[in-house]
Amino acid sequence: MRVKRFVSKNIQEAMMQIKNEMGSDAVILHTRYFKEGGVLGLFKKDYVEITAAAENVQHNTKHRADNTKLSTTPKTSASPVTMEEPVHGRSPQVTTALDPGHLDDLKDMKTLMSEMSFMLENNTFLSRYPQIGKNLYARLRKQEIEEKIANKIVKSTLQQLSLQTNPSEQLNSVLYANMIKPLKKSSPIIYNHTRLKKPKIYALIGPTGVGKTTTIAKLAAMFSIVEQKKVSLVTIDTYRIAAVEQLKTIAEILNVPVHVVYSYNQMNDCLLELAASDIIFIDTAGRSHKNTQQLEELKNYLEIINPDETFLVLAATGKYQDMLEIIEVYSELNISRLIFTKLDETSYYGPLYNIACRSKYPLSYFTDGQNIPDDIEIADPVKLVQLLMKEQQKS
Repeated sequence: MRVKRFVSKNIQEAMMQIKNEMGSDAVILHTRYFKEGGVLGLFKKDYVEITAAAENVQHNTKHRADNTKLSTTPKTSASPVTMEEPVHGRSPQVTTALDPGHLDDLKDMKTLMSEMSFMLENNTFLSRYPQIGKNLYARLRKQEIEEKIANKIVKSTLQQLSLQTNPSEQLNSVLYANMIKPLKKSSPIIYNHTRLKKPKIYALIGPTGVGKTTTIAKLAAMFSIVEQKKVSLVTIDTYRIAAVEQLKTIAEILNVPVHVVYSYNQMNDCLLELAASDIIFIDTAGRSHKNTQQLEELKNYLEIINPDETFLVLAATGKYQDMLEIIEVYSELNISRLIFTKLDETSYYGPLYNIACRSKYPLSYFTDGQNIPDDIEIADPVKLVQLLMKEQQKS
């Protein structure tokens, strides 16, 4: 293992030096910013100093010869030391062999090095984009699409445009195709009647205020009126009187039964009573992903219900990082698919696109209003990309 200090005018230049000299597996040990030079304390220039480490995998002939000489001399407890060339006129750098015990600490730093290396490569690649590529990248980032995803889309688009006779005319179609490519196929409910005549049970879970009750009403209307299925509704959201009353009103309009469950014991009796149904939709109370007690209660209900599918409902207006955290915490509840609501209340669809690209859970439905059952549709990837491109063209 050798350690070396690099001094440069900016972090990008320093990272390039590290990568060229020590390889992409090098790890960052320390980073320091300082000023130097100038006259009478004025006009000092900014520098960055990065200390990096890398394993000695390859050795040159001279180094092997030095090792041969060293092997003939008695070993001491001191680590072998060599001197590196000065950087930017500063004092020579010292390279030492690290104790094996430090290797564990260095492994923890590899993630940081990998991320910084990725940033350097992206910045370098972005600087080589023609203006059309920079404009595309800016449009995608303005829609809050992640850097990695945006770079991949732009890179593929530019490569394909270079093969086109009239690239400016083909821009939107090529971009559209590359944005569709990483998205999974949508996964709506497809009802298949079972031989055992056992009802299909679908539970909707999620944080407060995302529109679970309204979404259940839309699904119930879709399958009872359009699909002509025997639908029943169950709610365990007894914390909000308005939610219960809303579901009862909707059930009365749709002419479907609705049951309110107040305890674990009542749930089994309720499901037995609704055994003749084709589909049972379960409405749950909103639960904060930070409240472990509430999530445990919801988990206990779901274990009793044993739904065929569990849909996590998220609002398109939510913060991206919050949605990622919610998905991670709720994953313990055996999520099957995702539903995004309130698409009509935002102009930024990048977070949805990021989740559609990254999440292992397929998108199922989009909702974009309060009208029942009109304002719900299958979460078609084409629809999502169309929304993104429409907003991009406005900007």
